Amino acid sequence: MKKNTAKRILIRLGAGIVMFCCIMWGYWWLTWCAAIALLFYFPVYYEIILWGVMYDALYGMPMPEFWNVRYIFTIASVVLFLISFFLKKRLTIYEDRN
Repeated sequence: MKKNTAKRILIRLGAGIVMFCCIMWGYWWLTWCAAIALLFYFPVYYEIILWGVMYDALYGMPMPEFWNVRYIFTIASVVLFLISFFLKKRLTIYEDRN
């Protein structure tokens, strides 16, 4: 395995552990700030959808402010993933990255 690939795997694993800890301790604002930053750090960050599902499984409840939808964080994470996916195709900084 290449050294660069091993380093990226370790960074991804470390980011996953940090995200998991943020979710478990309930820092929703830190979790979402880190998730958005990781969306633009990694070429494709599918884990954000997992974090949204996990957050809703632990803390999700229907809220009248959001039309009694229980899966707000899952929906938000899918929307953020799609926005970043299409935005990365338009930004010049991601053109030379593969």
